[in-house]
Amino acid sequence: MRWQDAKALRQWIRDVNALGARFGHEELAGTPDEPDPDYVERWQAGETPAQVIAADFGAQSPTC
Repeated sequence: MRWQDAKALRQWIRDVNALGARFGHEELAGTPDEPDPDYVERWQAGETPAQVIAADFGAQSPTC
């Protein structure tokens, strides 16, 4: 993986986790150093953090 791609993935993981924290899941996509492989695939597929959260939590309301 190119350095730019790795950097983009790390930021994407941070963004997903920040949104996931609103639902009580602080490390939803793993950590930037150890991302969840399923979420890496979703990043590679071009999903945005908002799309990931919508798919994972649907109409559920944030907890905080």
